[in-house]
Amino acid sequence: MHYILFILMLVSTSFAENSQPQKESTADLRNGSVVFSVEDLAEETTIWLERTQGLDYFLKIKIEDEEKIQKVTTKEAKSLDADFASRFLKCQYEHPVSKPGCKVTLRLTLKGDSQEICKKDDKKTQEIVPFFKDLEKRF
Repeated sequence: MHYILFILMLVSTSFAENSQPQKESTADLRNGSVVFSVEDLAEETTIWLERTQGLDYFLKIKIEDEEKIQKVTTKEAKSLDADFASRFLKCQYEHPVSKPGCKVTLRLTLKGDSQEICKKDDKKTQEIVPFFKDLEKRF
């Protein structure tokens, strides 16, 4: 009887040591979703508006390796989002299409949809650069 009990204990401890740990969830509530972003490739600067799971909004800027964060109100965030969306859609549908193989200077992203603006796209650049500079002034 003691032998059977001893064997059962050995078997149970060997299974406990060999079991794999449970995978951890990567759905972290602190991570937010990007509402929009503007990336200036020449200056290595990116500005984006991020919404957290708790419906807080943060305007972030990354210049080379330095990142700054500024909390914005929901009203400001919606205003910025509407302004950017208007400019993004104008660039996408109202201005001429960029020629393939051109040098990209700006990269825009709006809720997963992206477009690249070339150096020679004056109308598109004039549409986005003032908005980008206004956002830069906030920091």
